[in-house]
Amino acid sequence: MTDLLQIGEITDVMRDQLAREVAIHRTDNYPADKITHIITTGADGVSPEILNDLPNLQAVSFCSVGYDAIDIGAAIAKGVVVSHTPNVLNAEVASKAVMLALMCHRNALHDDDWARSGRWLSTGFAPFSRTMENQTIGILGPGRIGQAIADKLAPWTPTIVYHTRTKKDVPYTYFDNLVDMATVCDVLICVTPGGKATDKIVNAEVINALGSQGTLINVSRGSVVDEPALISALMDKRLGWA
Repeated sequence: MTDLLQIGEITDVMRDQLAREVAIHRTDNYPADKITHIITTGADGVSPEILNDLPNLQAVSFCSVGYDAIDIGAAIAKGVVVSHTPNVLNAEVASKAVMLALMCHRNALHDDDWARSGRWLSTGFAPFSRTMENQTIGILGPGRIGQAIADKLAPWTPTIVYHTRTKKDVPYTYFDNLVDMATVCDVLICVTPGGKATDKIVNAEVINALGSQGTLINVSRGSVVDEPALISALMDKRLGWA
């Protein structure tokens, strides 16, 4: 029977199905010389220590989108096949991005707290929210999910602009400079892959260009955004919403 190392958590259904075919081990106790396969997630990945500890490893399967949580060069050098699950969550991630943008525009969290608190009894109206109609939406990384986001935004008649390393054959305005794009955006949505190439690509300059009335939505890796710069901009009101 194949020996598989499970890193992180999987669903009960996945575990039951795997257990019919393989012997599942966890990271706190595994036979290093017997492990030939790993199942993991984009959040947990595979550490260099584990990768180097498995002499007979053949394959790593990410049950999520993206494989930036493994040293892909080291995996290739060991002859390890790395797979992931693109496309399966395109629609759901796109829906999440649109939901988050709407929540920011309609003050959803603030107004829910305000209504539940009873403060409206003495303070009257909550602050006015904003419309999503006719906004300029910038998409950082217009791949499959980015296109799904643009499609789901269509009822709000947005102007879609995008930034990526190379121009794509899409009916939207291309910006080769992210700061320039952020300057014209009401909303910037990040759906770019993670990894070294995009680490903190949304930096203080981009955030400042988005401005005090701008909204930042990130449904890609957290590493894409310079978090201290984001927090500082929100506290100083140099960025409107995130």
